[in-house]
Amino acid sequence: MELPLSLQYGEEVALPPRSRIYAPGDPLGEKPVFYIVAGLVKLEFPLGGPRFPLYFTPDSIFGLVETAAGGNRLCWAQAMEKTILYTWDTESFFMAAGVSWELAQNAITGMTRILRILNAEFGERVGHGGI
Repeated sequence: MELPLSLQYGEEVALPPRSRIYAPGDPLGEKPVFYIVAGLVKLEFPLGGPRFPLYFTPDSIFGLVETAAGGNRLCWAQAMEKTILYTWDTESFFMAAGVSWELAQNAITGMTRILRILNAEFGERVGHGGI
């Protein structure tokens, strides 16, 4: 499979179906930012109620929220089918996004999806005296 020209400065990784990518509390690791080249990835957030899944398809980017916050992983990430990811260390990702507006736009879209969930959860907790 030919990679988009915007993918540079990182490396490609192939995963079999049902592979765990990371879990809540895991450290970020050396290459914490992911782009889905092919396949399907499910992120599940262990928030106040039942787990809330998000499904990411090719051209999606995930792993940026925790990277930007500088903390450990907030959710489970799992390859649901045979998946090809492209992964970067933080500095290399920002260098790649700096030369590709498509990559930067995909990153913002992915972060927005996750931040909406986190915002709704924390807003719900604050509204009910949880935090």
